[in-house]
Amino acid sequence: MHKNCNGFTFVELLVSLSLWSGLIAMLLAHWTIVVIERENKKIETIANEILYEAMMNEHRVNETVVVRGKRTFSLFMRSNERCVRWEDWLKRTKERCEPLLQ
Repeated sequence: MHKNCNGFTFVELLVSLSLWSGLIAMLLAHWTIVVIERENKKIETIANEILYEAMMNEHRVNETVVVRGKRTFSLFMRSNERCVRWEDWLKRTKERCEPLLQ
């Protein structure tokens, strides 16, 4: 007597579905991190542009608030440096400083 061996058993189906579900969950988590970090890089680029514009500008203001799009950047001076501070998508405060041009 031959047993009908076509198709998958229920256990094989459950194992394959659980493996695929785990793989998709891991990929989705990593993809989310990549998207957030890409947006953070865009914000950092804007902050660098603001700092560059301030460095090329001659008048020295102690503190200025700059709004670009939906983001607020704080431009300030510290000793002999010009700095910009902003908050990224994960609510982390970032800061970048450059020495003043002589």
